[in-house]
Amino acid sequence: MIKAVVFDLDHTLFDRHGTLTAVAKHFSERFDMNPDMSDEEITQRWIYADDTFVYSGWQYIYENLIENGVFRTAPPFEAYRDFVVEQFHHNAVSFPETVPMLEELKNKGFKTALITNGYHFLQNRKIDMLGLREAFDEIIVSEDVAIHKPDKRIFLIMAGRLGVEADEMIYVGDNPVNDIEGASSAGCKTIWMKCKSPLIECKIPPDETVNSIEEVPFAVEKIINRSKD
Repeated sequence: MIKAVVFDLDHTLFDRHGTLTAVAKHFSERFDMNPDMSDEEITQRWIYADDTFVYSGWQYIYENLIENGVFRTAPPFEAYRDFVVEQFHHNAVSFPETVPMLEELKNKGFKTALITNGYHFLQNRKIDMLGLREAFDEIIVSEDVAIHKPDKRIFLIMAGRLGVEADEMIYVGDNPVNDIEGASSAGCKTIWMKCKSPLIECKIPPDETVNSIEEVPFAVEKIINRSKD
């Protein structure tokens, strides 16, 4: 019996592309940018770098921007990182369907929770900026437990905090390995948020696939109904 639905944050509840687009407009206020590139081109190159290297680390994104000539004079990595953190605080964008979807799950009696990889300060700031904290029964940021997805232990920790078994929990996320494979290895059911990461990377297929966050409650019901057959 499914008792809890747990979510990833970035690209699942949090519109990372929308946020990057908002933040990119402020690059020229802080750094010496390539004058031959329009703001739109800089934004697209940053989104490309983020899509390509977001799971490898911020250093790789920064180095890709330098390689692609976004900066006329490249800033130190620390200055770039601090700028992004600061701007994310002021420009975080959620998908408009996120809050209604979470409310629908809560009204149906499910516990809701969040597991996100990342830094304690940045991820918690995003959650607060998006107004999502009260929507969850539990929140785990990987830095706080020194365990990162796809390690199955982080999902088992969450199951313990919620007071449910792992197989009573559905995990929703966009990354085939960190989210789907990791949660599946812990015994959870999974819903894949279809996005930029090809599912072929995943050794364990998701139980359901959705194109947008508003489809999650229907996917949850499909998993529950299938388990009754």
